[in-house]
Amino acid sequence: LSNGMQAGVLRPHLGVGFTCGDEECFELFKDVINPIVKGWHGFDPATEKHASDLDFSKVVFTEEDAALFAKYVKSTRIRAARNISGFSLPAGSSKEDRLAVEEVLKAAFGKLPDNLQGTYFPLGELKGAQEEELQAG
Repeated sequence: LSNGMQAGVLRPHLGVGFTCGDEECFELFKDVINPIVKGWHGFDPATEKHASDLDFSKVVFTEEDAALFAKYVKSTRIRAARNISGFSLPAGSSKEDRLAVEEVLKAAFGKLPDNLQGTYFPLGELKGAQEEELQAG
């Protein structure tokens, strides 16, 4: 429970009050987690079933959308904030876990088609100037 609260205690500016160390936490700490999820997401885990549809072929991106994207977007990023099965979520992960997850993600990034390829910056190796440049676009 203490590990789960650390996100809110150490980084209140992020707006995240609790993180789970693994799948079991969702059941063990449901009395704490469910009201947070309901308040933040408007979804009640006690009475609703979350359905994910990650089928990218269902995304509608018209030529007009593509033109607007090209006109206004200089850079974008993917933020991975969920668990990969078999690894702890951030609150319960060790350095070894994080490095193993990074290897899984790097392998997945390497399989992306050319039009989705980008520059990968390893965790903790992004220099201040690089970060400012990326944020500035």
